[in-house]
Amino acid sequence: MKRPDANRLADLGAAVAAVPVVLIAVAMAAIIMRIPNREAGSRRCIRLMTVCAMLWWAAAARGGAPLYRDEINLPPQGGGKGLVMTFTEVERHPRYSIVRVKYVSGSSVGSAMYVVKGCWEIARQRGLEYFINLKEWRDSEGNALFKIGFANDRTVDPRTYFDTDIDPNKALIFLSVTDYAPLWQR
Repeated sequence: MKRPDANRLADLGAAVAAVPVVLIAVAMAAIIMRIPNREAGSRRCIRLMTVCAMLWWAAAARGGAPLYRDEINLPPQGGGKGLVMTFTEVERHPRYSIVRVKYVSGSSVGSAMYVVKGCWEIARQRGLEYFINLKEWRDSEGNALFKIGFANDRTVDPRTYFDTDIDPNKALIFLSVTDYAPLWQR
């Protein structure tokens, strides 16, 4: 089953997020138009509609959906390490996101699965089936940064579909939301 393009979903999300703003603007315009001085009321109405249009445009430009963030703080179990990490989506673009992972403690497998779960959650939020790690690096504080791509078709060429800022030495493998759903679906 083909899902809608991420850009269309972002536009739809922004439009839905702007509905309350538009409804408030219409209600306020109706109130202003009842002012006895019609000329002053008309000017106020036009100003109000302009402000509401600007707010709607700002909501559309933002993409509608909030950036994803998660923390985990599990105590040690069975003599192992506790899992203490933070996963933060710091930038959202139409086809990819930049995420920051702060690692405090945890096993290698548990830590890796926590990062995959964060990417899986963003893909679900975007309504897209596949996600892929395009690039990794460290910030000045030692936190891991990842460029994660999202698509509905795993046969696209990541080097042309996402852009040129991809690690040329990285094995690029798409992961599926459906494949991981049994682990994390609520």
